[in-house]
Amino acid sequence: MIFTDLPAAIEEARYRRRETDRHFAVVQRDIGMSVLTERWVMRKCMRMMYSTRRDRVHTVLPGIK
Repeated sequence: MIFTDLPAAIEEARYRRRETDRHFAVVQRDIGMSVLTERWVMRKCMRMMYSTRRDRVHTVLPGIK
C-alpha cells in the first residue's frame, strides 16, 4: 500500500505491529511511502523514516503520540 501522508503511514505501521507482533518501518518510495517489515527493510539496506521498534522513544512529528 502506498501512502502520501506520513501520519497515516505511521498509524498503519502501528496497527500492523499490534496485529502481527512484528516490527514495521515506513520507507520513502518514488511515488510515496510504504509500510514494510523492518527485517525486509534492513535486508534490502533501505533507509527508514520511522520504525515501530523505536516507537514512543522519539517522535517524528509533534502531533503524533
